[in-house]
Amino acid sequence: MMIEVLCRLWDRIHSGKQPHSRGCRSCGHCCDLYGGYLHASDADLKRWRQLGRDDLLALVNEMGWIWIDPEKRRRGDPCPFLQRISPDEARCAIHAIKPDMCRDYPSLDHGRHCVRGIYIPRQTSPKDPTLH
Repeated sequence: MMIEVLCRLWDRIHSGKQPHSRGCRSCGHCCDLYGGYLHASDADLKRWRQLGRDDLLALVNEMGWIWIDPEKRRRGDPCPFLQRISPDEARCAIHAIKPDMCRDYPSLDHGRHCVRGIYIPRQTSPKDPTLH
């Protein structure tokens, strides 16, 4: 929490940052790198059950790992829902109901910087309560 306060203070002091140096660029590199090593949270599973998303639930194994090929019982592609538009642009096909791990990336563990080094501030708006 304190780190988040310090990051916001830093942003106010150094408000001359160019806008293009902040925020997600939708490049999909984080999904390519980390998309095969994700767990579903209890909230994810509950949300997907409530929405009747059996297609997503079928890709979760007993230990909570996601994007598991149901036939081979091992990880498939890093993220089957990443839609590549160009080499440097991608979209999430399940953005509104994506896993909490994806929603929370990059966390304070990453210094709120994505794999490309771009600072992505924490969203101040509360999550949609209908999704949890």
